Amino acid sequence: MLQRLTYLLVIFVLFPSMIWTGLAMSMGFTSAFPLTVRLLGGQQTARSLHFLVTILLVLFLLVHLLMVIVAGFRNRMRAIPPDASGLYGPGRNADLRGAATVDPPFEGP
Repeated sequence: MLQRLTYLLVIFVLFPSMIWTGLAMSMGFTSAFPLTVRLLGGQQTARSLHFLVTILLVLFLLVHLLMVIVAGFRNRMRAIPPDASGLYGPGRNADLRGAATVDPPFEGP
C-alpha cells in the first residue's frame, strides 16, 4: 500500500509540480501566462518549491538504488532468463553468455 501511494505521489503530484514550477520560473512563459506564477505565490516561491520537489525526487531515486544494492544486483540479473524481454524478436535466441545467436533460416518442407 505504501509503495502504491508513493508512486501515485511521484507520478501525479511531484512530476506535474516539477513541470509547473519550472514553467513558473521561465520569464517567457510567465509573460504569456502570468497566472502560473501568481497561483504559486511569486517567483521565489516557485524556485523554493522546485528545489523541494527536486530533493524529493532525488530521494526517491536514492531509495530505489539502495533497494537494488540490498537485493543484490548480480543475483537479480542472473535470475532473468536469457532473452526474457523478447528484445531480439522471433526466430532469435540468446545463448547463456548473453550474446545473440541467429537461428538458421527456415527452408520449408
